[in-house]
Amino acid sequence: MGCMEEVKATQSKKKVKDQLPSKIGGYKPIQALNSGAMGSLWLCRDPSLDRLVVAKRLHSNLNQQDLYIKRFLQEGSILAHLNHPSIIQPYALWKDSDGNYTMSMEYVQGSSLKDLLLRNKRPPIWVVETILYELLNALSHAHRNGVTHRDLKPANMMIDKDGRVRLLDFGIAHTETPLDIGKELTQTGCIIGTAAYMSPEQIMGEKVNYSSDLFSVGIIACEMLIGENLFRGKDFEETRENILKMKFKPEVFPDDVPKPLRKFVLKLLNKRASKRPSSACDAANELAELLREYPRDMTPYIAEWADTVNEDQAIDSIISPKPQKTTFKYGIGFLFGILVATIAFIVIQFAI
Repeated sequence: MGCMEEVKATQSKKKVKDQLPSKIGGYKPIQALNSGAMGSLWLCRDPSLDRLVVAKRLHSNLNQQDLYIKRFLQEGSILAHLNHPSIIQPYALWKDSDGNYTMSMEYVQGSSLKDLLLRNKRPPIWVVETILYELLNALSHAHRNGVTHRDLKPANMMIDKDGRVRLLDFGIAHTETPLDIGKELTQTGCIIGTAAYMSPEQIMGEKVNYSSDLFSVGIIACEMLIGENLFRGKDFEETRENILKMKFKPEVFPDDVPKPLRKFVLKLLNKRASKRPSSACDAANELAELLREYPRDMTPYIAEWADTVNEDQAIDSIISPKPQKTTFKYGIGFLFGILVATIAFIVIQFAI
């Protein structure tokens, strides 16, 4: 990097540092993480417990808009009422003296699935199946508690340093029982979310339910298996048409994708909500069948995959989990047991 580039980089870092608030609640801001449509994220240090936390602040221009305030408060309430290892945990929610609404939450050290897929467009099949399984488990918990996420996409999923899948951003989630903050915030006809990952009913502005999340899971699955999101068009209208009309056949998947997995994903992507799996729990159980020959704890392998991808190493260098030959191990044992029992029965009969 030349002298001019070094000066620009230094100035850029200084500018970001100068923009850091001196204090957010009781936390010391360290770094600006991200900024979205509703708020900004800050990495902070909690001096009372000597830990890192993330502070999410509603944009100041939205602090006087009742709809956005209620949506921000609802996100905090939803997270506080969910308790699952794959769902981000909140710590506190408050309004500062200057009128800013802020929520502090768990800091997840790792990488977003979006960033990992930019480096490894087609992860190994066992990685895809494991990520989908963990995501469906998290959704199963949310759905049982009356919460539909409505914005599932790789950018809202992380793989933490221990190889666990973490589900983020419930900012536009729908709850069947609004939690002490007033009436439902989204009416029929409103389209909110990320178009390229929406279900047909969501992109039409119709009522969204749990099966809508499952369609989004199907799109994420396709993206990992094929290497791109085939529903994404050059603009909203083209994306909308793709979501409503594009139909996949098993042949769309690469040859190395097992037939049961193809069938499972196509079921998630059924245009009719009633034809998708009946619940996220049922979908997770179907995937569990595909994973039954692998170790019960896949997190060390997922962590190694993420590290390998981040370090730009060859994917072939990963130590893949070895399928256990359960058919041979238990099938032969079962037959041997029957044989021994039969011989014993015959011997006893002759003895009598």
